[in-house]
Amino acid sequence: MKNLFLLFGLMAMLTACHHADPAQETAAVETTLNDFYAAMEDFDYDAVRALCTTDFSLYETGFDHQDLDGFIESVKSMEGAAFNVVIDIKSTEVAGNMAFSVVNFNAGIAMGNAKMNIEAYETYVFKKVNNKWLMHYCHSTHLPDKDDKHLASLHLLKVPEDKSVETLLDAMDKFNQAIAEMGFWDCGYTVMQVVPGSNNEFNYFIKGNWKNQETYDAIHDSEGWKTISDNFPEEASKLMENQIYLKVVDL
Repeated sequence: MKNLFLLFGLMAMLTACHHADPAQETAAVETTLNDFYAAMEDFDYDAVRALCTTDFSLYETGFDHQDLDGFIESVKSMEGAAFNVVIDIKSTEVAGNMAFSVVNFNAGIAMGNAKMNIEAYETYVFKKVNNKWLMHYCHSTHLPDKDDKHLASLHLLKVPEDKSVETLLDAMDKFNQAIAEMGFWDCGYTVMQVVPGSNNEFNYFIKGNWKNQETYDAIHDSEGWKTISDNFPEEASKLMENQIYLKVVDL
């Protein structure tokens, strides 16, 4: 009889080991989430890596980070900025070695006089690896930016038919890369072709998206911007001669 009681006791212990406390598992998942953003605020990339699976990926409105290296490179573009993240975890569900969280996300980013605020609705998938919860996937949907005044610059061009716009496209790409490296991912230039027959005076259109005057000033006063501007190709400059330039802003 004594051996029977010992057997039942051992079985109970084994059963308890195989059925983790749901509250503890939920807390562990949410600790990983909070630690992840604390590491981002400190630009601690080793800590970020330690909190993610090796096949981590993230889809953010307008940006598809297919691996952890690409995501970290985008975070590096914000180094030097004051970065404050507030996350409101709405729910977390755990099922075996997988977990799912829904979060309201808010990040305030200050770079000199320019300020950027990101509000998003986000979902996260976690995977338990070697008894540790790691972030596996994130989907982030940005909400409208309250500081976005839709400030834009417009360039109307008449490019001679025998001239290529490749040098102009290359120059705009360099500007866009520099702007992204400053952390202003959703600002920069788009070069568009006027629909043939819709206008006889202009055949190309460049739109610069700056959001607001503070962001515009921060970008145009940066060393990265000035370096590219000072080395702007002469051939591209000639394509922009006799352009019509103006700024527009939301009413």
